[in-house]
Amino acid sequence: MSRFTSVSPYRQWDVRFGNRPHGIDTTVRTYQLTPDQLERLRNGESFDDILKGASEVVKQKLDLTVEEYVEMKLKGMNDAEIAQAKGLTKQQLYNWRSFRRTKIEQAEQAMKEAQQEIAAAVETEQGTQETVKESNVTEEIDDKGIEWLKREAIHAHKLLTEKEQECEEKQHMLDAVLARNEELHKEVLVLESEIARLKELVQELTNRNERYSDTTFENERELRALRMYALHKLQKDVYGV
Repeated sequence: MSRFTSVSPYRQWDVRFGNRPHGIDTTVRTYQLTPDQLERLRNGESFDDILKGASEVVKQKLDLTVEEYVEMKLKGMNDAEIAQAKGLTKQQLYNWRSFRRTKIEQAEQAMKEAQQEIAAAVETEQGTQETVKESNVTEEIDDKGIEWLKREAIHAHKLLTEKEQECEEKQHMLDAVLARNEELHKEVLVLESEIARLKELVQELTNRNERYSDTTFENERELRALRMYALHKLQKDVYGV
């Protein structure tokens, strides 16, 4: 009989890769070579020797420090002007700057902070001087100025007193006007009551007049009837009709 071949569990499923540290530098570095360096690389020279030689040449020939470079940059000079001022080519300055990029950034930051501190100190000093000047001006007020201020204060107090008296007089006048207004209001109420009473009286007289008119009309009609009856009676008695 056939038998199934047993497989170790370690050999089953996906392929496993090792996780031990390999110690290999995986950092990616980029370099920009000059035409001369490219020619040397084409001729078979080692890349490390080319870079090492360029570094040594830069260190030997360039008379330029990081502080000088940063100071020139802060003055507004570009790389072409700096290279011309130091008697260098643009490529030499570029190579020199590439090897000192971190130091240049640190120096620029330090110089900017120093300039800011100096500017802040100058502003503080100017503010202190202005404060001292203001204090001196305040202390230079003489007795004449104080006397003038006293006279102005007395004059202002006098004007204030006059205004207060004027306000009191106007307040009295206002109180009198309000009292008179109250009296007139009461009189208006009395007159309104009298007018209402007179209206009622007029209405009563009107109603009485209407009743008298009706009575007069009835009396006149009865009088005409009596006159006609008397005339008819007289004719009958006289003429026998």
